[in-house]
Amino acid sequence: MRPQDDIDYTTLAWVKGELDETLKQARHALEAYVEDPADVSQMRFCATYLHQVQGTLRMVELYGAAMVTEEMEHLAAALLDGGAIADRDEAYGVLMRGIMQLPDYLERLQTGHKDIPIVLLPLLNDLRAARGEKGLSEIALFTPDLGRDLPGAAQGPAQPLPEAELRARAEQLRTTFQMALLKWFRNDDVDANLTRLTETCDRL
Repeated sequence: MRPQDDIDYTTLAWVKGELDETLKQARHALEAYVEDPADVSQMRFCATYLHQVQGTLRMVELYGAAMVTEEMEHLAAALLDGGAIADRDEAYGVLMRGIMQLPDYLERLQTGHKDIPIVLLPLLNDLRAARGEKGLSEIALFTPDLGRDLPGAAQGPAQPLPEAELRARAEQLRTTFQMALLKWFRNDDVDANLTRLTETCDRL
């Protein structure tokens, strides 16, 4: 799953109210179940509401948020089964935290932030840990689009440089980069030195 760079977040505005309301219903169902664990229908309602949210998020291609909702749904199902949860109170707490945090995350997306799963990694791992699953690493969530064409500059020169000349140029560019970086750190002509850093990287 890859967060799309070109999502039109106006689609989120169309479904945001529905998502908020469904998450509120999931929260009420969870609260009712915690108060009366014998009423398992409430946890079924909670899992169903989370499944609806996940489907909507996938429909609008918000895969980071959908990943969190999927983990919440798995945890709700595990609580319903009753066997695999070591600390049910901890599981209730992390599930409630996920339900409460997701609307805030969606609010951030509406203000122009990208849907980046790695931002949600701590919550994802807490949800997984509550049902005894291993945590995800940052690498597991780093899935760039490798299908895009490389920029022309990435092809390199038509004729490779001799090794000695390549080494000499690289050393010269390293010095240029280091000097520009030092000046930037010192707030010395910041814009010009940022430009110099960019141009040096392009030449490299």
